[in-house]
Amino acid sequence: MTTWTQHIQGICGEFQTRFDRQSSLFIGEVNSFLLGQTEIAFIKSNASFIERKPEILDRAKDRFCFLILQYTGKMLMKYRSENIYLSEGDIVLLDSNEHIAMYPQGLFSHISVHLSREKLFKQGIITDHFGKLISHNMSAHLLKNMLQTMSSDNIEFWYAEEDGNAFEDALIALIKPTINYKNVQICDSLKLKAERYILENLSQTNLTAKIIADHLGISLRHLYRLFENEQQSVHKYIQMRRLEKVQYELTDNKNKDFSITDIALKWGFGDSAHFSKLFRKTVGISPKEFRAQV
Repeated sequence: MTTWTQHIQGICGEFQTRFDRQSSLFIGEVNSFLLGQTEIAFIKSNASFIERKPEILDRAKDRFCFLILQYTGKMLMKYRSENIYLSEGDIVLLDSNEHIAMYPQGLFSHISVHLSREKLFKQGIITDHFGKLISHNMSAHLLKNMLQTMSSDNIEFWYAEEDGNAFEDALIALIKPTINYKNVQICDSLKLKAERYILENLSQTNLTAKIIADHLGISLRHLYRLFENEQQSVHKYIQMRRLEKVQYELTDNKNKDFSITDIALKWGFGDSAHFSKLFRKTVGISPKEFRAQV
């Protein structure tokens, strides 16, 4: 815990951490890189509570705003008296001058980019726009993909001095239309809510159409109709999203020590034989051949 606190405060500023279980079970990892003048941190922990108070003067205050991708895990965040629920793939933009309180729900990992507060403000991205970013427009989609593909290996392998501050400039360029989109009154359709719930619960082997319908407060028949226009059943949609997750993880070198069965189980496939058959039918080759090609 002491080492973690030193690292997190040295990189992100005066964040305080609490862990409510046996200290030997604590997990805390922080790796940081400098891309031009922009810091990016890869954070992993199972802390019970992480907090930053606004009145503290540190290296982050008035300099940085935190653009955070919830890479894995779930978290409740309290920011400017607002409750923000983060699931995998959600993005938030936070001001270092505000009170930030995080309540992780088990092990989580973040990608945190320290953007220039001055640059954001010059682009008209002011604190009124901060908080959880809208995720269903083109700019937000590109922003998420850019962050999700970041890794320690990618940075060490690809980043060069010639890249300069292009990474930060690209992020800010994508944030601007995203926060403008946020100002539009958007009413999520039931289908979007259904898709979001499915993506948040893909790892649950017992995820069924009835559970989804009950969560939305609609009948099964109504849920089925939501997917009729695309000629895709709810069950088929769940299968395709799970296959996408498995394919992505099979291409990630960090998972080389995990078996294909382990990865399939992680994403809700309870039957390895059925998974292999479905994978071959959809992708055209077996999971083992796919991994070997990668």
